[in-house]
Amino acid sequence: MLCFVGEVAIVYPHGTSEGEKRANSTARVEIFKMPGGSDYVIHDIDDENHIVGKACISGTVHIPESIAVVGFPILSEMVVESNSQSSGNSTTQEDKLLRSSYRDTDMGTGFVPQTITPPTFHAPSFGVTVLGNAHGFDKSGSTSGYVLWVNGRGVMVDPPPYASATLEREGIRPNMIIAIIVTHCHADHDAGTFQKVLTGSKVAIITTPTIYKSFIRKYAALSALSPALLMHCHRFRPAIIGEPLRFQGATFHFTYTLHTIPCIAFRAEWRNKSVVFSGDHLNSPPIINDLVDKVC
Repeated sequence: MLCFVGEVAIVYPHGTSEGEKRANSTARVEIFKMPGGSDYVIHDIDDENHIVGKACISGTVHIPESIAVVGFPILSEMVVESNSQSSGNSTTQEDKLLRSSYRDTDMGTGFVPQTITPPTFHAPSFGVTVLGNAHGFDKSGSTSGYVLWVNGRGVMVDPPPYASATLEREGIRPNMIIAIIVTHCHADHDAGTFQKVLTGSKVAIITTPTIYKSFIRKYAALSALSPALLMHCHRFRPAIIGEPLRFQGATFHFTYTLHTIPCIAFRAEWRNKSVVFSGDHLNSPPIINDLVDKVC
């Protein structure tokens, strides 16, 4: 078993000569690792260098020992260590997990991932799906982000990076998301929004004009895309402080919070239910009271 530790790999049929590899004159499977996360794009290429099949998978792929792999020569240290401590043909826990998710074939052209059907997701009339619950300084966790469901459609709130992949794993179709609320322009709260507006269906961005202008200016500079192009990728619904916003049958009330840069909180009301999102906020009554005294 090999674990992928690079950006690209080529899987050749058993017995392929070095000359055939250099000349690309044999059927093969090319695997490209997408930046970040655990997504892979697979191209099935015939001996005439024609792409005859494409697929996208997530997770770790099990390669049988009978197949030669070029591009990922490094074995996972965890696998090497666990195998060195075992004897005979004992199977590690990682092997069991991998084999439960993927199967290999005896075909000379490569492997076939087992089809994994995503779970069926039924959106609630009013509810919340958690996309992440960590913070911006936790390198091993996904920063806090949510989907607020209103009448069966989703409003993402500060989606973390790779939120779209999280939705896919949960069986949530991209077109179920119709809007994104951006509370402020710190990277752990707005990076997923940038990815969504570039790769997904056209959504509405809901935030104050001040925060929206900062968002466009920031990601135009980071991506070298023109502000006009970024603004063309979505619709803007301004959130005006003190004025209710009707959206998808719900009523949203926005307010600013006490943060290092402009940041909003909101209350969403739908029929006789409501949900409150505080956003990033200095929740320290003594400090707040002291600030009020100084201002007054």
